[in-house]
Amino acid sequence: MAPARSSKISLAILGFLLLTACMLVCGCVNGNNGDIGNEMGDAGDGSGSSPTPQGNPDNTENSGSAGTAQSSAGTDTGTGADTGNNAYAGGADITADTKVYPVLVPDAAYEGKTVRRTFTTKFENRQFTIDIDVDMALLKGARNADKSLGRKIAKESPEVQYKFYRSYFEGMENSDFFDALIKQLRYIKITERLSDEEYLEYLVTFVQQIPYNSPEGNTRFPVEVIYDGMGDCDEKSMLLMGLLEKSGYDTALLLFPKLGHAVCGIKIVPQGDVGFTTYSADDGRKYLYIEATTPYYIGLYPDAFANTDVLVIPLSDGGMPYTKYNYVAYIVDSKKKIEKRIDYFKTTLDGWYDELEEMKYKLINYKQYYSTQLEYDTAYQRYKNRVDEYNRYFEYYQKNIEVWNEIVDRPYDVEGVRRTIFNSKVNDIEY
Repeated sequence: MAPARSSKISLAILGFLLLTACMLVCGCVNGNNGDIGNEMGDAGDGSGSSPTPQGNPDNTENSGSAGTAQSSAGTDTGTGADTGNNAYAGGADITADTKVYPVLVPDAAYEGKTVRRTFTTKFENRQFTIDIDVDMALLKGARNADKSLGRKIAKESPEVQYKFYRSYFEGMENSDFFDALIKQLRYIKITERLSDEEYLEYLVTFVQQIPYNSPEGNTRFPVEVIYDGMGDCDEKSMLLMGLLEKSGYDTALLLFPKLGHAVCGIKIVPQGDVGFTTYSADDGRKYLYIEATTPYYIGLYPDAFANTDVLVIPLSDGGMPYTKYNYVAYIVDSKKKIEKRIDYFKTTLDGWYDELEEMKYKLINYKQYYSTQLEYDTAYQRYKNRVDEYNRYFEYYQKNIEVWNEIVDRPYDVEGVRRTIFNSKVNDIEY
């Protein structure tokens, strides 16, 4: 009996292309029209950081970030040389202007009041839950801040954009907010004995799994993202930047004006070819792309982001670099090789299946095709050999699909995925 035809893997591929599909309608950096798809941050399947409101004394309508349209971002991950096209990193003097920038001033009427938000994050093979008590005086101050400049910020000069986004981190109140949030997150690091690199990846995953949302309105402060339990690309990126900066890392906001998108950048010190595009600040610091809107590997980006204009806005003057990028490079390189093998095995198996069907038909109707026992025995042996070869290739095909799905489904577990690829030996398969 001939083996069944190999199955297609289009559903798994659609899952991996979620980020790119959503980015076709992304609207994070204000100035155009559009809205990123809700699928990007939807944690309803239990895989994301799910904020659980406990009471809602805040009657102020939630602020959001006005949408923009983003051009097609491609369907695969990019690699390439360093890019710094039209990059601005705050090096030029910012002249005085009459524009109003957001200023966070706590509302004294709410002093001493807090509202708890609970977040559950899937990380590696575990789930972590933390409770965050949001300072309502700080939240009300953020709600009341004049953020109207953000509605047209994409049309402003690099200097104005630099000052606008930096204003979201200024002031003791913002610093106190991040200190309190980091205290809760560091408790996970200590109790779970996470290494420094694992803790960094946990912070990234924590923000990525907060649901994506881009309502019409103004760019929210990080405290609003935590209270609302959602945010768009620049809002979530700024939250991630603040957490990484407070943890000692050198971070930057990377704005892509032509694509209407914003992400967090983390500094690296390249050692040879890193396998990814890096984005340069004016002072030469190089940053990797970190997608904050959905679970994604550090350094991974759609093709459209490899060679396009970028505005680099560093949050600080220094800090630690990210050093584990070689793990991600190994994962991405393996993924590309696996995809080529899957395509080869699929094409080969489909051709062999048709061949086996024809061989089986002739063996069943042997009187029409074979005049001697030797002819029949020879044809049967060829059929048997092909079946064995088919089954061997089918096992390779299935193994590669299993590992590919592991890569796509578990960007929150870099070490686990790297280990899976290595132990599977899929890169050692000869064909």
